[in-house]
Amino acid sequence: MQTQTIGDLLRVAREKARFTLEDLAADTHIKVEYLLALEENDFDALPAATFIKAYIRNYARVFKLDEKPLFAILRRDYEESVRGQLIPREFLYPQLKKKTLWSPVHLVLLSAIIIFSVFFSYAGWQWYQLSRPPALGLIFPAENAEVSSKIILKGNTNPEAILTVNSAPVALQADGSFETELYLPQEGVSVITIKASDKNGKSSTLQRSVRVKF
Repeated sequence: MQTQTIGDLLRVAREKARFTLEDLAADTHIKVEYLLALEENDFDALPAATFIKAYIRNYARVFKLDEKPLFAILRRDYEESVRGQLIPREFLYPQLKKKTLWSPVHLVLLSAIIIFSVFFSYAGWQWYQLSRPPALGLIFPAENAEVSSKIILKGNTNPEAILTVNSAPVALQADGSFETELYLPQEGVSVITIKASDKNGKSSTLQRSVRVKF
């Protein structure tokens, strides 16, 4: 069974009295966000311990609670630092826990796992990059667009790819983008075929249908 914290006890008392956080804020003149932080044991979001103890006294007053057990639970779980902040006791004596969890053997194993994970992830990414065909995209014209007999094709692919449009080679820019003029001699539906090939023989083909109108 999980031990109740000071925040749990305060929240249960408020909910049992059917108070919302807003109701309690209006009664005690404490900010809603402070009340919420107190019930969630988020003391980093609260002022110094003196104020926290005052907030707990306000809960005790409003909901008619005995404040002594509340402060006993607070002292059980937290200690006040020289700066007046509440620090969880589990953080004050962590040496034994650290030795158990972070022995030299564990650190070596963790380092080895990280190194191998990075290596295999990089190798896998490189293999994927080499094994897939070139990327190919056509920006203009859109599918089923109505165009004239002369149109400008715009798109992009891998900078190292060899690009053809209707089997005619097209030059690429340094970033892999391309722009070329294409003549479509007949009215009606025309299919444009764009193909990008790499040095390993892998290729991507894209077809775009347009409606030619003179």
